[in-house]
Amino acid sequence: MWLVLLILLAPPNAQQFQARMKEGIAALQRDDLATARRSLEEAARLDPSSAAAWFLLSQVHARQSQMPAALAAAAKAERCAGKDSTILYNVALFYRDAGKLGEALAVGKRALALENSAEVHSLLGQTYFAMKDWSNAIKELSEVRRMSPYSEDAIFQLAQAYLQSQDFTGAAKVLEDGRKTFDKSPQLELALGVAYYGDRRFADAVDRFLLVTRLAPDVPQSYYFMGRILEHASNRLPEVAERAAEFEKRHPQSPIGYVLHAKTLLLQLPPTGTPPEADRVQALLDKALALKEDQAEAHYLMGLLLERRQDYTAAARHLERSIALNEKDPAPHFRLARVYERLGRKEDAAAQRALHEKLNEESGAAAPVPLPPAGMQKKP
Repeated sequence: MWLVLLILLAPPNAQQFQARMKEGIAALQRDDLATARRSLEEAARLDPSSAAAWFLLSQVHARQSQMPAALAAAAKAERCAGKDSTILYNVALFYRDAGKLGEALAVGKRALALENSAEVHSLLGQTYFAMKDWSNAIKELSEVRRMSPYSEDAIFQLAQAYLQSQDFTGAAKVLEDGRKTFDKSPQLELALGVAYYGDRRFADAVDRFLLVTRLAPDVPQSYYFMGRILEHASNRLPEVAERAAEFEKRHPQSPIGYVLHAKTLLLQLPPTGTPPEADRVQALLDKALALKEDQAEAHYLMGLLLERRQDYTAAARHLERSIALNEKDPAPHFRLARVYERLGRKEDAAAQRALHEKLNEESGAAAPVPLPPAGMQKKP
């Protein structure tokens, strides 16, 4: 860490330099930025060749939201670093976090030439990742995985790069190998479910998402992903409904469980009619929308239910709201065209059909694969 960097080069007035550095580090640790700046500026004046002084000063400027000064100090630290791989690594990390990705790569490569470490490969991989250079990100993160065989994060980061490049088979291979060491990791299982989803291995994806609900029942992402592929999980719908019901009991103020539970029940209704289960679906969706009104999927499901009930005016209202919240989804346009037909709104129905066809063509008639977040959310 930058707070414990060694001061390797002794200036002419070494004692004063050391004292100012210690003062600056102590002030920085207690977030006394004014004192830290004065002390470190004095240290840099006493020894202008100290990479450590310039780097620490860059951190003070950054905390004070003075990014031009912070970047200038970091550049001086880079020039003074010589063969100090620790300073170079930290400067590259600072550049990356500041969005200076080209500079981060250049300095990171200098650090790598001096120290072939997993940390530096990870820095380079994450920089390429931020640049959306997936092939180089995979190359660097594969090296991290090789050098850190027992790091769950190394496995996940490499899998993320494969997922972002839409190489779902490659991601699945990495994650399946990782499961041999981390066989109870919700994060890896969730990512593996997404990889299977991308490969259209829907039954396997549902298995992974259901496993995540057992390993980490309060993590909402698995419920969200299951909701995306329920149409491919007909034989697992009762189990999904049970998991959703358990989630809604534990988190009654979250709409996630209610929406997923409603969707599973709706998919299990007979093709026609309004059996008693339909009342349960409507009650669940009413709860979800009362908690959070701006949910495109909840409005869409309510539109489907109300169309079944032949309440076409109310169905149209919910489908229109769903489209307003997510106009790129083809499905509500298709259903709204049907409802408009029932209401005698022929021109509006034709317009919705045209939009449905256009959106289907643009998306290749397939929904994009949602990707897992970098870190698992613990609360709904």
